Amino acid sequence: MESLASGNVLKCRSCGWSLSEELNIYMCPKCGSPLDLEYRRGDILPELRDIIRCRDGIWCFQQLLPRYRYRATLGEGLTRIVDLRVNNMKIMAKMESQNPTGSFKDRGAALAVSMALSMDAKAVVEDSSGNAGIATACYSKTHGVSPIIVAPSTAPKGKLDLIRLCGADVVIARDREHAAALAPRIAIERSGAYLPHTWLPHHIEAMKTIAFEIHYQVDELPEAIFVPTSSGTLLLGLYRGFKDLVRLGYRDRIPRLIAVQTRSFHPIYTAMKGGELEPDEENLADGISIKRPPRLREIVDAVNDSKGDVVVVSNQEIKGALKELISRGVIVEPTSAVSLAGLLRSVESGSAFERAMVILTGSGLKVVQRMVELVQL
Repeated sequence: MESLASGNVLKCRSCGWSLSEELNIYMCPKCGSPLDLEYRRGDILPELRDIIRCRDGIWCFQQLLPRYRYRATLGEGLTRIVDLRVNNMKIMAKMESQNPTGSFKDRGAALAVSMALSMDAKAVVEDSSGNAGIATACYSKTHGVSPIIVAPSTAPKGKLDLIRLCGADVVIARDREHAAALAPRIAIERSGAYLPHTWLPHHIEAMKTIAFEIHYQVDELPEAIFVPTSSGTLLLGLYRGFKDLVRLGYRDRIPRLIAVQTRSFHPIYTAMKGGELEPDEENLADGISIKRPPRLREIVDAVNDSKGDVVVVSNQEIKGALKELISRGVIVEPTSAVSLAGLLRSVESGSAFERAMVILTGSGLKVVQRMVELVQL
């Protein structure tokens, strides 16, 4: 089948297999590794005045993104950086909770849904416990294609309600593994596109726009950026975005990328430092709960190349960080608070930062009842 994706190529960095982009190919059929998306890249960023006036979401950076004949957007991106002071330390917070559906996943949904629409998918299918499902549902329905979200039984009720409000059919699976197995079968049955945010390279490419925005928003880049990390989509997108900025001559370095994980799920910590930590009885950060991230090796390489680190935080530290944020008028979900908890943990362990940034990935307004249970101000 001839690709409708303007010459984009799916390529496996492990074995070299490649193919012109097609629907429902998200894993190398030869070796089972995740795929990258190769495409023609521009070599200049837009002028600042054009960015300020732009209302096209991630497509404000269209010259540095894959090209599609259909561009889905709800005006995502261009989120603010807010200065916070916690424990007498000035912290920059990138407010990804300000995106249209309340999380950074909107960026990936914009690009992935654009690909699906450009290839005439009849439906869009995603397996998700929350934010990715909400984003995929809203972007798909708004742009005229039927969304189907396969969610594990542990998904927060508030997020499932939002997915349904966005117009999606919701299929409940036993757990994350069952959801990931069921979703691609449904996509094939419905002549649809399976858009797994943990595997699809489009989500990583879309996250590069966060790095581009940070470039415009600060004179001097942060020393370190603390990132809640599970499948690695956000961290890898930041890494590739800053590498692009260095390649194009706009910056001379990339910030240290600090992957923050929980005691319940910390495969990156185990890969980098060895050993397993005693898990908490409950996993408060439901958005970062993947046991085996497909791009684990790539995440480790990105952290090491940036001279970064991995930090593990406990439920108690997440609650403390959440309380600090809410008391400052920043209403984010527990998974978002993981980034601040990681920064505070690093400082407590002896690290010092003059310019640290945390990525606040999602709004707490989706899980208000859960927030009330966790934080008693």
